[in-house]
Amino acid sequence: MKRKLFPITAAVALLALGACTGKQATTADTSTNPAGNTDKVYTGVLPAADAEGVRYTVLLDYDDDTNGGDYDLVQTYFNTDSTGVVQDVASFATEGDFSVGTAPSGQKYLKLSGNGAGYMYFLVDGDNALIMTGEDLTPTETPGMNYTLKAAQ
Repeated sequence: MKRKLFPITAAVALLALGACTGKQATTADTSTNPAGNTDKVYTGVLPAADAEGVRYTVLLDYDDDTNGGDYDLVQTYFNTDSTGVVQDVASFATEGDFSVGTAPSGQKYLKLSGNGAGYMYFLVDGDNALIMTGEDLTPTETPGMNYTLKAAQ
């Protein structure tokens, strides 16, 4: 019995030792860098003037200094037909750089600067949401209008 138990115990010990030599987890200040030096994806449906809505998906790729990075944004305009089926009307992709700043209110914000597409501003609402604003960094107070993108899980 002891002869059979030793190889099993040795194998378990080697597996445990191998697991301990893996990468060490790190933590980050998520109020400055919600991505923790990795990619972070936010998505949501925002109001549109010429369609029922616009599905936004934004991928943030933070630089090592956490003061900004690169982004990829896809905006998909959609309508719903009379049977309730959602039909995509048009999609537009934008990429560029973003920077992290602090609004006069003390809240963190992101400024996305696209290739000739101007700027987009988002207030960072905790770890899991971005709120689209204008250049004044003030969220809209129009009832029934949602301008929030949620972090993808």
